[in-house]
Amino acid sequence: MFIEQKSTQRYFSAIIGHILKYYDKSIYGFLIPFLAPLFFPHADPVYSLLAGYALLPLGILAKPLGAYVFGRLGDRWGRKFCLFITLLGMGCTTGAIGCLPTFEEAGWIGPFLLTLGRLLQNFFAAGESSGGALFLLEHTEEKKRGLMSSLFDASGILGIFLAALAATLAGEAHWRWLFWLGGLASLPGLFIRHSSEEIFTPPKKQTTWKRRDWAAFFAVAAVSGFSYANYYLLSTFLNGFLPLVSQVTAQEALVLNTLLLGVDFLLLPLFGWLSLHVKKEIFIFTSLFLGACMALPLFLLLDGANLWIAGGVRITLTVIGVCLAAPYHAWAMETAPQERRFMVCAMGAALGDRLIGASAPAAGLWLYHQTGWIASPSILLIGSALLAGGSLLHLKWQIARQSELG
Repeated sequence: MFIEQKSTQRYFSAIIGHILKYYDKSIYGFLIPFLAPLFFPHADPVYSLLAGYALLPLGILAKPLGAYVFGRLGDRWGRKFCLFITLLGMGCTTGAIGCLPTFEEAGWIGPFLLTLGRLLQNFFAAGESSGGALFLLEHTEEKKRGLMSSLFDASGILGIFLAALAATLAGEAHWRWLFWLGGLASLPGLFIRHSSEEIFTPPKKQTTWKRRDWAAFFAVAAVSGFSYANYYLLSTFLNGFLPLVSQVTAQEALVLNTLLLGVDFLLLPLFGWLSLHVKKEIFIFTSLFLGACMALPLFLLLDGANLWIAGGVRITLTVIGVCLAAPYHAWAMETAPQERRFMVCAMGAALGDRLIGASAPAAGLWLYHQTGWIASPSILLIGSALLAGGSLLHLKWQIARQSELG
């Protein structure tokens, strides 16, 4: 009973920050259609929306820097220590964004402070998912890691769902309260993490990076990049894109997104349970194959689509994303070298997120604006799927080569 109680406490300690991370991270994305005119007013609404989306990949330096800092600390001092700092930083930053003046109130000071707030959010969030997953999965039986990974990822979907629900209910009028709520919600999480127990033994020495280690790092970055690209296009980009190309309004897009997040939340444990019987790599390769093959026709269906067709497209992308996301954390943990596990998982995810995933909404909107072709954003998803597939094949080749050399 004592062991079960400790395991339960460790699980809640890991997921509480994951929920809050994705709430804090997603609330801005869901509010972009409302915040863009307030902070980036422009006569052309597309340019205003484009400026709002452009803040998503701005953590291209802040998040890898945070991943490096917390990766080093986590591999040396333990996961719990880093997770307390990341949660405290995310809570303070999110609450502060709710206090920012708009462009009308303070000119360019408002957009500048919003940019700074987003950079700090990315810095502190860099170690949260990887650290929380390691904190949980390193104490989980190997055959159950896929299932536990899916439950951990489901907690992130719960955070996104809560953000989407809050944005749908509050909308433009009460956007400040939504950021303040995210800041206040970190307080009970800090208490839980402070009282949780960790069993961590730091590595005795740091060895130099081998080719297999670099292959694992790039594989984690590329696979997480595809996952994030699918997530951003699905949950953020389409909220602003659908009203431009289909019959779906901005409010309907938010409602639809909230409902589909509920489906995502329910599917993750199912795919996690399936991972008890099917290898994790099979799920990942299946997701990459479907993403590469189906992205183009799915985006073509959005031209003038009604709510039902748009919903069908989004639920298909959701299933493709869940297929990879369910076993991802367990796969990444087992792929990374043990002595620098936090560093590889955090840095790989940070680069995949910033370089591939977070840039997808702005790049997709830019491609559409330049070409006028409704399926142009799908090129990003196809490219990221091919890159991830190639990195996985390279990793398998490096592992086989290392085995041959002994």
